[in-house]
Amino acid sequence: MSIDAMTSAAKAAGSQTALAKALGCTPQNVQWMCSTGSVPAKHVLKIEAVTGISRHQLRPDLYPDASPTLDANVRQTSPPGQTADGAVNPSSTQQAHL
Repeated sequence: MSIDAMTSAAKAAGSQTALAKALGCTPQNVQWMCSTGSVPAKHVLKIEAVTGISRHQLRPDLYPDASPTLDANVRQTSPPGQTADGAVNPSSTQQAHL
């Protein structure tokens, strides 16, 4: 829960009033979230979608870490005897053209 994250979210939305309209709540509710940094769980995903401020920044207690991408999880390894350069051996393609 960060005051900075909510302030950034309100700026990204254009204003606290604009963010309130997007969330379907009162401007006073958004002002309270900005002043305390406390974001109700029901608003976190909508704020992220509207402003681009990550759920982790808004509620690190609910969303502890940003999820790694698939590329970060998959190691680039090749089976024994195969190079990582490509699936086709260049010498095979040369023989086919002869």
